[in-house]
Amino acid sequence: MSKEKQTEEQNGKVVTRYDRRTEKRKKEEEKERRSWLRFRIISSVILAAIAVAIIFSLATSFYDRYQVLNQTYFKVGEHDVTRLEYNYYFNNSYNNYLSMYGSYASIMGLDTATPLDEQTYPGNENMTWKDYFDQAAVTQLQQVKAMADEAKENGFEYDDSEDLASYESEIAAQAESSSVTESDYYTLLYGDYATKSRVEPIIKENLLATAYYAHLVEENQPPADEIASYYEENKTTYDTVTYRSFYFEVEEEEEETAAEETAAAEETATEEAASDETEAAEEDAGMTDEEIAAAMDELKVRADEMAARLDEGEDFEDLCVEYANEAQQDTYGGEEDGSLTEEGTYYGAPTAIADWLFDESRQEGEIAVLESESLNRYYVVQFLSRQNDEEATNESIGNLLASEVVNEHVTEIAEACVVTDVAGELHFLTVPEETETEAETESTEAESTAAETESAEAESTAAETAETETAAAETETGSAAADAAE
Repeated sequence: MSKEKQTEEQNGKVVTRYDRRTEKRKKEEEKERRSWLRFRIISSVILAAIAVAIIFSLATSFYDRYQVLNQTYFKVGEHDVTRLEYNYYFNNSYNNYLSMYGSYASIMGLDTATPLDEQTYPGNENMTWKDYFDQAAVTQLQQVKAMADEAKENGFEYDDSEDLASYESEIAAQAESSSVTESDYYTLLYGDYATKSRVEPIIKENLLATAYYAHLVEENQPPADEIASYYEENKTTYDTVTYRSFYFEVEEEEEETAAEETAAAEETATEEAASDETEAAEEDAGMTDEEIAAAMDELKVRADEMAARLDEGEDFEDLCVEYANEAQQDTYGGEEDGSLTEEGTYYGAPTAIADWLFDESRQEGEIAVLESESLNRYYVVQFLSRQNDEEATNESIGNLLASEVVNEHVTEIAEACVVTDVAGELHFLTVPEETETEAETESTEAESTAAETESAEAESTAAETAETETAAAETETGSAAADAAE
């Protein structure tokens, strides 16, 4: 009997080659099925995790959105203030501050590249710059809410359609000039989830408060005699003068010995040492006090000479062309009368000549030579006329005095709108009063320093451009009352 047949008999079944291949394929298919099952199980777990992450993200986003748009951030009187409304006022306060001080913000200790809540407000270690702008935003909110409430109670009517359209047109124009969509621009201005439709009620309330403020100012206009009395005490603020001016200035030059020392240092020292020597030489190259005094004496002679020639009837502009140094040559003798300033203000004139110009004893055609010690200059000035726009002056003074009365009223009704810190994030509310006062004092000093610096630059610029008038910048202080007064 063959071996193959013996095997078949032993097993009770004949196993062919085909049967063996079939059995092998079944085992492979079972292996693949189990592998696919494991893959499906693992994939299901991964997909489930991804789904949970997406749902969590959407839930977080939805919650953030709900918090900003619907949840009460704090209360002003009986009014619930959302985070969206707070963002509107906070961003306005911050942007207005930067608009006012610009590059001088750093003098006040504000670093625009660092988060506001990580910067201590000057003079108060317990208060940050965020607290400062929080306080400005909340104060403005109190005033707006108080005035809007009173306006409604008194039946004040105001059609905001024209002002609202003007505001929205301006926003659209700014968005276009910034190369962003209008929707994105609202977000940039007022924070996350801010849209035109969501911000509109806030704008409308602001417009109502501002219109009501203007109404109160109109109702509280002072009598004519009070306006006249105020003008008499503040004439220089409202009058303007027309005059001609020219200045002689000490021109400092580096001494030859300093230049020689610099050259020697550059030849004998290393590059770094040479740089240090150069800086030292430049610092030492300035004129001494005695040299400046001697130069000023020479300038006085020339200025007196020019004044004498003017007295003899020579033309002011022609003499400016003759006496002009290299830096002044483009100012005089052109199509525009470089020596003439028309209707200049007291604060727009160089300090050295302002008081003389606005002295009420000045006569038409009067000439003077005036010294500026701080700028090492002599001015030759000719007074031509003094003028006042009585109608505009009376209106301005009337609005100023009326605003003082209305501001007191607004402050009183705003204080009645008590702030309740629902979210517990208005830290400025817990700052001790005496510390807060100290911070305000230091901030005021810093702002004054910035203002003086800016004023000095303005004076120098005015002198170099034949005393052209400068405009005084005003800022929105974070109150609707101030906005309306302007």
